[in-house]
Amino acid sequence: MTRDPRPAATASVAVSMLLLLAIPGTAASTEEAKEGPKEGLVAPGKFIPSFAVKYGGSQGWPILEQAVGFDLLDVSTGTAHSAVFADAQGNSWQHLKRLNPHQIVVFYELGPTEYSTASWGSIGDGWEWLKAHHGSGSADRWAAVGARYGDYLEPGTYSSERLMVVGNPHWQQYWLDSVYAQLWTKAGARGVGVDGIFSDNTQMTMIWLGHWFREGHHDQPDIPTDYYTGDQHRPELWSQGVTSFLNRATPWLAQRGKKLVLNFGYMATRPGDWQVLDAQPEPVFAAMEEGAFVHPWGRPGFNFYTEEQWLTQVRTMRSLQHVRALMNCHGIVRSEAQDITRMEATDDRGTSAWDALWFCLTSFLQGYDDVRQNAYMNFTVWDYLRFFWLKEFDPRYLHLGRARGEMQRVVGQQGHVYLREFDDGWVVVNPTTTDARGVAVPAGQARVLRHDTFEHAETQPLVARFDLASHRGLVLLREGCQVGNKDNR
Repeated sequence: MTRDPRPAATASVAVSMLLLLAIPGTAASTEEAKEGPKEGLVAPGKFIPSFAVKYGGSQGWPILEQAVGFDLLDVSTGTAHSAVFADAQGNSWQHLKRLNPHQIVVFYELGPTEYSTASWGSIGDGWEWLKAHHGSGSADRWAAVGARYGDYLEPGTYSSERLMVVGNPHWQQYWLDSVYAQLWTKAGARGVGVDGIFSDNTQMTMIWLGHWFREGHHDQPDIPTDYYTGDQHRPELWSQGVTSFLNRATPWLAQRGKKLVLNFGYMATRPGDWQVLDAQPEPVFAAMEEGAFVHPWGRPGFNFYTEEQWLTQVRTMRSLQHVRALMNCHGIVRSEAQDITRMEATDDRGTSAWDALWFCLTSFLQGYDDVRQNAYMNFTVWDYLRFFWLKEFDPRYLHLGRARGEMQRVVGQQGHVYLREFDDGWVVVNPTTTDARGVAVPAGQARVLRHDTFEHAETQPLVARFDLASHRGLVLLREGCQVGNKDNR
């Protein structure tokens, strides 16, 4: 839920131009800036395309110089966020895009798989209207009902959500009409410059499967009649409904100049869902893997996948031909700090946020297609309430040029790692539970770089072999090369 906006940030035209020239990956001094951004391309010169998620109130935004560096922003609706960077020439999104024309902004909305009864999340004519006209007993029912009690269904975690019949075409169109009106037609100035919708909980697997309860009664579990035959779950009924929604929504929004982005998930365990999504006649612009490489679910801290699951994520990401993957890495650290110093903290098992970041970015680069630009990366230990620009995302500090091939498995004197070659070196990651020791540099000698050394690469010794602990990542900088983009085209 958003709070009242703080005083709008302002900047003179002269100051804005200075920012534009200084911010990494923007197009102020290129011919492309004169022509406008090309569809689907991030700012030229980027090595790691990045995105950020910002929900809640207006507190927690970084300064303008940091916010403009991101390639995609997923934000809450409301006037508070649109006013943070507003100036005399427009709202936050317009200001950001004057500085980075390639930046994409999407508004968060609970997808059509559910309906929010919360005042801040309700769409259209409201839940009471929907129940009266398309609820239980209606010939055109939009709301799902339980098999045991015949009542509406809510999940155990979020009591304001209600399960819907996502495959109902009339509900699909009502959702589209209502959301579009709310985010743009009725939004006025706050919707200008926003490129599309981030549709939450829109996936091929039924949301909250096995965790639905009778509305208002969390002691009475139930199953939805619309997705079961007797007590037998029918997963194809859900996936068919979601697919029919996507086939309606994607072209409908495209006709209005808007993109559809999904919270999709399950890349490590259901890669086939991503293949189905990527093969749609009109694929969505992007989909988020909310638990990419490290995630907070399970024991508090950074939770890692098995090596096989990690491989599935990387390979699935690499295989995408149409949909862009938003690889969202996040975890929990032991710290009260809310500024950038929170990255120095560790989880209960001793993994620092910087360690987790480097594991994630080296994993990301194993599967990133730098020709098609098939993915964006996010990293946060601030949940979705605030975010910061990290130097690792800045090509002036980290840019190894173009990829020279595919990921390779390399065995050391103990254990093994995965690496990928780039013009200026290699990115290396160890997704196993065993430390790797005595791994040979693939060619010649290289400088081993991590978070605490990559800004001082020239002082690091050249080595022919290296070690890499379990669930860590590093960069091998080729002899004679620079870690930043000064030697890249």
